[in-house]
Amino acid sequence: MTFFTGLKKLIIGTAVGLCLVGCGKDETKPVKELKTTMTMDIDSLNPYKIVSSGSEEIMFNVYEGLLMPGVDGSLQPAIAESWTVSDDGKVYRFKIRKGVKFHDGTTLTPQDVVFSLNRMAGKDGFPPAKALLNEMESAKVVGDDIVEITLPNPNSAFIYALTMGIVPEANKDNLEKNPIGTGPFKVKDYSREQEIVLEKFDDYWGNKAKLDKVTVYVTPNTETAFLKLLSGEIDMLSRVDANRLKELQNFNNVSGPQNTVQIFALNNAVEPFNDIRVRKAINYAIDKDEIIKGVMGGNGIKLETNMSPVMKKYAIENVGEKRDIEKAKQLLKESGHENFSFTIKVPSNYSLHVNTAQIIAEQLKEVGIDAKIETIEWTTWLSDVYTGRKYEASIIGLSGKLDPYAVLRRYTTPYKNNFFNFSNPEYDKLIEESKYSSDDAQITKNYKRAQEILRDEQAAIYIMDPELITSLDKRIKGFEYYPTPFINFANMSFGD
Repeated sequence: MTFFTGLKKLIIGTAVGLCLVGCGKDETKPVKELKTTMTMDIDSLNPYKIVSSGSEEIMFNVYEGLLMPGVDGSLQPAIAESWTVSDDGKVYRFKIRKGVKFHDGTTLTPQDVVFSLNRMAGKDGFPPAKALLNEMESAKVVGDDIVEITLPNPNSAFIYALTMGIVPEANKDNLEKNPIGTGPFKVKDYSREQEIVLEKFDDYWGNKAKLDKVTVYVTPNTETAFLKLLSGEIDMLSRVDANRLKELQNFNNVSGPQNTVQIFALNNAVEPFNDIRVRKAINYAIDKDEIIKGVMGGNGIKLETNMSPVMKKYAIENVGEKRDIEKAKQLLKESGHENFSFTIKVPSNYSLHVNTAQIIAEQLKEVGIDAKIETIEWTTWLSDVYTGRKYEASIIGLSGKLDPYAVLRRYTTPYKNNFFNFSNPEYDKLIEESKYSSDDAQITKNYKRAQEILRDEQAAIYIMDPELITSLDKRIKGFEYYPTPFINFANMSFGD
């Protein structure tokens, strides 16, 4: 640590004579540059093709929607300074903020908003960016700086999709190569599979970024990223293994729930997991506290259903499930499925899930179950498990959303990616009613009942919301966790 500590005495970019942060500025002034990493490259520079959470957490700094996520999970005004919803829940009116500039210097207009909404909803011949947006009937300018969106039916989930970026209509044919948004940072440079460089946008309508520049290196190997942090090559590592914290005593280590649910998925359509008694027996046989301690150093929130307590408004409280080996054995005996074996397919690029699988396999031996572990490539997991449903069991993390509908619809019978093969008519009805309701109290009640069904039916084994651990150079201030993928670089600074 002494050697690495010495290397940590950084000079934050001089950029003398290189004009890295805009020509015409005082090039002798030190550039306030933050350097970090991401494990996978961004999906696309086109905001309507971004899929992965890793891409979202970076590109939210570049693209802004009508609304943006808040730290508390609420929706905050952004390009829309205010909005109203009709009593029947079908008509949304957004007052567009005046004086908003795009990164190319042009002024945003309500027509740009209408174009963007139509593009993301698939109204101009392109695939919809999100299926939810496909339900938009129309978007139009109806008055001075007012954009009106009409839906054929009320949809409580729709508004959460409006964090998707607004872009200039003039750039409609070049979204893939020329990223122009309205965020506090613009894309300065992008080298595929290498790095993306963000630069402060001086004409940003809101609070200006305190950093001049953010460089994000694409670093798939987690050990390489860790060593970059120790050596001072980067200033921030957003995902740190809890078992490595002892090596990071000279850093500011921050942890917090990430609104993710780590689940032990059991294919409800495959024997013996089509028997609720077997699913419940496995839940009784697993010691979640041991898993949280073993793979996260205790940095995790124990769960019993598919929603993190971060979603305060909708999440139900744990009833306090406890490990019960004898109860597990009794249920297995009643079901006629004692001493069986099965395979857990786990994506090899997630050490958290691989390590969890190893602990679970050991725990299940105590009730006579032989769980074999098969590590597979991420693309194979997506094709075999997520879309193909060709598996017995798996361990994965399901990322949280601001919209509870997006979290809970995963278990509805018609949902194409319901890889659990869970099916419950009451559950389906609750989720469908919530989607098309404008009664907030009833929506909340439905979602809470739906979670009780997931727990009662043991649709899956819910383990924890693994807390994110982020290590930062001690000079860095302003870092906060959001309940959705978003690293808000604009609020961060080197001590100022």
